[in-house]
Amino acid sequence: MQTKTSLDTIEAQLLDFVRCEIYDPCLGIEADTHLIEAGLDSFSLLKILVFIEKKFDLIIPEAEINEDRMRSVQHISQLIHELLESK
Repeated sequence: MQTKTSLDTIEAQLLDFVRCEIYDPCLGIEADTHLIEAGLDSFSLLKILVFIEKKFDLIIPEAEINEDRMRSVQHISQLIHELLESK
């Protein structure tokens, strides 16, 4: 039986990844930081998507990869949570 991952846990894990692997730690990225305005590029987005696939065993559908859904760690976490709940 697969245990459901809470939204808070997803957000914390994703935020930790983004802070350590995508952005310079001195930028102070928060869950509601607009990632594109903070410098997110296509390569960084790909790194996030690979992290999600490995960490949560989840592939984000192409239709969900857009500026609104990828706006912040909060938005991405909500998407992951929705997709995991519907599995």
